[in-house]
Amino acid sequence: NLVTTDCNWEVNYNSGCGVQVDKSPSYGPPFNAAGGGWYAMERTSTHISLWFWSRNDASVPAEVKNGSGAVSPATWGTPYANFVNNSCDFGSHFGPENIIINLTLCGDWAGNDAIYPSTCPQTCIDHVNNDPASFKNAYWDIASLRVYE
Repeated sequence: NLVTTDCNWEVNYNSGCGVQVDKSPSYGPPFNAAGGGWYAMERTSTHISLWFWSRNDASVPAEVKNGSGAVSPATWGTPYANFVNNSCDFGSHFGPENIIINLTLCGDWAGNDAIYPSTCPQTCIDHVNNDPASFKNAYWDIASLRVYE
């Protein structure tokens, strides 16, 4: 489920092409309680596709679950996001990928006053600085990371 259709970071507060995964638990405390899960991305010259499976999801492909030496995304079912190269020249907009694991609190997107809810009692930065206990469960616990070319 695509949340935004204009992926231009310059016009949507650096949020890019947001995707809402309707398969729980895909993030936060429920994700942690389930023992995590698997996210997978396939990028080709014709499309960029994303999948998610929760830790206990019976539909996790064995090659993903077991860390196979080769994968076949065509057998994984419908991706949660599928960006087809029909109106954007991927070659001119996407270079080599870098894997960055970053737990940014606030940052360009969430720290933006236009994004951070006005119903919050303080700014994002003030919240992070003044209420560190709110982030005691904000961490990465990565069992593995695999890249297939």
